[in-house]
Parts: sequence; C-alpha cells; structure tokens
Amino acid sequence: MDKFTDWQDLKVAYTVAKLGTLSAAAEYLHIHHSTVLRRINNLEKELGTRLFHRHARGYQVTQTGEKLLATATIIDERLMELSTSIVASDSQLRGKLLVTTVSGFMDILSEPCLTFQQQHPQVQLEVLLDQKRLRLDHGQAHVAVRAGPKPDEPDYVVQQLTTLEAGLYASSDYIKRMGIPTTVDALREHNFVSGVSGFNARVPYFAWVDEHIAESQVTFRVSETSDATRAIVNGLGIGGVQHNVARRYPDLLPILKEELRWCSQVWLVTHVLVHRTAKVQALCEVLKRHFNN
Repeated sequence: MDKFTDWQDLKVAYTVAKLGTLSAAAEYLHIHHSTVLRRINNLEKELGTRLFHRHARGYQVTQTGEKLLATATIIDERLMELSTSIVASDSQLRGKLLVTTVSGFMDILSEPCLTFQQQHPQVQLEVLLDQKRLRLDHGQAHVAVRAGPKPDEPDYVVQQLTTLEAGLYASSDYIKRMGIPTTVDALREHNFVSGVSGFNARVPYFAWVDEHIAESQVTFRVSETSDATRAIVNGLGIGGVQHNVARRYPDLLPILKEELRWCSQVWLVTHVLVHRTAKVQALCEVLKRHFNN
C-alpha cells in the first residue's frame, strides 16, 4: 500500500497502543468504543496485516505494529509542536476564517456572523456551504456547525450549540388553493416539498415525508433545505421548516404543529490544532453567546 486513506485510523491505533484497551482509547478520544474497533479493523485491512494481538486484558502491539506506531509517535510529537507554533503565531484577530455548514443554516447564522463582523472587522469570514462534511483535520475549514448525531472524529473539539425544532408549514396561498389539513390522515390529499434522494436521511422532516407520504404526492424536490423553504413560501406544497426560520416568513402557517415536530442537535466543531487560536475562539464565543441567550 502506498499511503493511508485516513490518518485518523492511525491516530486511533496509536492511542490504543499507548493505553492498551479499546475502552480507554475511546474515553481519551471522546468517541464510541465501536468507532475505535472499526478504525483499527479498517487500518489492518488496508495494510493487510495484524497490528494488535487481542487478549482478554486488552490489545498488545504486534512486531509489525511496533514499526508502524513508532512512526506514529514521531508524527504525534510533530503535531504537538505544530499546535504550539500555530497558537503562538495566530494571536491576531485578522485574516480569513473558514466556516463550514449547510445552506439551510445561513438563516440562523446570519445574525451571529454580523455580530462577529462588527466586533472583529479585520477578520474575513468565508462560509463554505456544502452538504458534504469538510475535513477540519485537512484544513478544509476552521470551524464547523453541524446538525445530527454528535461528531466523533478524533482530535475534534465538539460543543453542543443548540437544539433546532421544526414542523410542517404551508403558505397562505397554498392553503387558499388546497385547504388546510387538520388531521394526519388528511395529508393524503396534499402536495409536498421534500429533498432529493441521498440527502433526505440527514434532514428529519425530509426523511419523514419519504417514509409516510406517497411518492406521487411529493411534487417538488430540491437538494438544499433553504431552497425547500423558498419553494414552500412560494406555495409549491407543504414541507418541513425550522420554527425559527419560519418566523421570518409571516405568510407561512404551521400545519399540525402539535402532532408533527422534529428536533435536531446542533454542534460547534473545531480541530484541536486550531481550537485555541484567536480567531476561532472569538467566533466560538459569539456563536455560543448568541444561541445561549
């Protein structure tokens, strides 16, 4: 094999070698026990060799594993030196700061981004809107705002930011044309806006539509939650919208608000190497203050 497909697998194996057990490594890395096992299995499969002897008392490094993990030790030491260097050199609140999130979140991030801009005018925020999760460990972004299950990548600093609630909505124009459903069964007489295949599983209300609404009723699909909201506002059908986003559109009316609701946890994610830099800390503080008020 010419190269590792994922440095994180090596990082996990290195931690298991140091601590001796999967559970100790999982606790140290703040990830699930099964994630540690999966990453070790992935690495051994890619290398085509055993790195550990499995014993009842824990994991013991094989002779091949010792060679590999000796290199990992050097890499870990260099990364710690790099971390110290970055923190020492990046104490100024100026330059670019890369933030990654999904497009539907700009509605909720615009206000804290404006606050940050006013407080730190010499920092240029670049917000990367992508459904794919950009790799913080590869420097693709400095700060991530993610929804869904808690991220468990090693070396990521993860903080719970807020909980978002969503429900079904329709525009007043749509309701004038089609009426307002007052029961879940009545939804069978209506048109829906949802997401495209491959995207829906990550958005709870899109997933619900795919599971409970007939395909023939989903008359409009888009690949972004923000565009789905625009379609709903423009009367193309009933669809899921976050409550705090829906409040921005007086023309939107809730549908079966008490019967149908979805909650998503939102996480603030940084990488340990840049977590304590001035720009990252400043933005994290603004975001946490905004969502905790």
